[in-house]
Amino acid sequence: MRIKKFLPYLAMSLLFVLPAIVGAAGPIRGGWSLSNITAILGDAANWLYVIGFAVALIIIVVGGISYMTASGDEEKTGKAKKTIITGLIGAAIILLAGIILDTLAKFLGVTPPV
Repeated sequence: MRIKKFLPYLAMSLLFVLPAIVGAAGPIRGGWSLSNITAILGDAANWLYVIGFAVALIIIVVGGISYMTASGDEEKTGKAKKTIITGLIGAAIILLAGIILDTLAKFLGVTPPV
């Protein structure tokens, strides 16, 4: 139950820390160009993919543990199944977002993030 209260704060803190992580390499040499901006956005997108999948995996694992420890209680197994489904839906949304961004980048003629 405490994890559910903690996750929104963790997500918000990661959103505030992410620009510092991406910009940790120092200033961009050669000025701001489209290729530099797309490289930075690609790095940020990759970090968000990793963080998103990690959070989805943690939610699925927590749901699995809750399901195993439910001891046959209908209410607890129902909550655990909803938690697992929520994690799977989150992972699917992250995957679809990546596919949409790659397709949009190819359509615009920009090199998609790795």
